[in-house]
Amino acid sequence: MVFLLNIIFQTSLGEDDMKNTININPLSPVMGAEIIGVDLRLELNKKVKETLLEAITNFSVICIRNQDLKPEDLVKVSRLFGTPKKYFIKDATIDGIPEVIVVENRTKDIKNKPKVYASHWHTDDSYREKPATLTFIYPETLPENGGGTDFINCYSIYNELPEKMKSVIRNLRAVHKWQSRRNVSEVEKLSKEEEKLTPAVEHPLIRTHPMSGEKSLYINPNRIDHISGFNEDESDQLLDDLYNFSFQSKYQYSHNYKKGDLVIWDNRCTMHRANSNYDINQLRVMHRVMLEGEIVN
Repeated sequence: MVFLLNIIFQTSLGEDDMKNTININPLSPVMGAEIIGVDLRLELNKKVKETLLEAITNFSVICIRNQDLKPEDLVKVSRLFGTPKKYFIKDATIDGIPEVIVVENRTKDIKNKPKVYASHWHTDDSYREKPATLTFIYPETLPENGGGTDFINCYSIYNELPEKMKSVIRNLRAVHKWQSRRNVSEVEKLSKEEEKLTPAVEHPLIRTHPMSGEKSLYINPNRIDHISGFNEDESDQLLDDLYNFSFQSKYQYSHNYKKGDLVIWDNRCTMHRANSNYDINQLRVMHRVMLEGEIVN
């Protein structure tokens, strides 16, 4: 995988043709980069758009600092990279803006108790035939400390998998479901109509990224029900082996949000989870947008 160390260049950012320096700096040796010097509320030129997309491709996770984005701004920004999805669970989105999902650490029942959701490793939208390509997260309300997101580099996992294991999974496919047999995180109960929109799907265990051309392990411990063609015991053993290998800390990067961070990650080559190492009595509210997906190859 291409991993740039540092990029500094000058580019025009708007109709006034003013010059800004954009800095792209790695956030860890594993993955991730911060981008400073871009105001996403402005009309960005082609060079800046291409640079941001290249940064996502190279680093898998980027954080564009110092933004001030309303929900409608977040949707507009996401359109620079593709088509934002209208989320199928309507009561999870902002009224009138079906692309923006509200993610908060409170139960949705009348008691509204503190609760951390999505605290187990997963990749967004794998239960769909065309899973989301990119996810955008922008913090609305943050706790005093912590409340970040942990990421795993699935390129690195694949590259370091033992050859014997690579050989075993080379042509295997897994069945992904909204409510899988092995589900480890609580998922929302769907209506009958919503269930019809989310039938079980199959995806290969090895995925080739359409832009980087590199292979990664494509797994989702929270959605994979079983490996196609295997009985449950055989499937569980192989999945457990893959998960145990994948969850090693050397493949992880933890991002702690600052006010104004827009974090974008590539679901085709990463996993993530909500970090629960903070005082969950303090409110954490994030706005999330996902892009329309593509067939997994």
